[in-house]
Amino acid sequence: MTREEQLIEARNIIHLLPQQPPAVLVDSVVEVNPGQRILATKCISINDPAFAGHYPGMPVYPATTLIEAMLQTCTILAYATSRYDPAEVAVAPIGINKCKFRRVLLPGDVVDLQADLVLRRSNVWRFDATAHVDDHLVAEASLAISIINREDLY
Repeated sequence: MTREEQLIEARNIIHLLPQQPPAVLVDSVVEVNPGQRILATKCISINDPAFAGHYPGMPVYPATTLIEAMLQTCTILAYATSRYDPAEVAVAPIGINKCKFRRVLLPGDVVDLQADLVLRRSNVWRFDATAHVDDHLVAEASLAISIINREDLY
């Protein structure tokens, strides 16, 4: 994938994910190696809707929201690998394993998200994902998603 294709993909993140703003949590795609690895970023801002009430007087970015950002990063790698039509398929998280949080995220942090494709079998994708701030490990998890035709959902 050329640098130009990566930038186009980064500008179109909202078209690749089933979520819509403000639920889109990946701000940019730095690098994509289809079938292998993705590097993306999430900028933590005090204006983020996740801070509304979490926690008053002590803004800490929710750990579950960080996991969602990691899952969205995995979804973008799956798209870059297989180029499915987001209008025809649904992406569902089906597994969160070996999840560990190493430190809290605060407003002003820039989170580097990395996902490595570990296994692809049929419509199931497994990834090893990490989140770093300034080269410090913030979180890690083994994540799985399933890509399903929308017509098979009902």
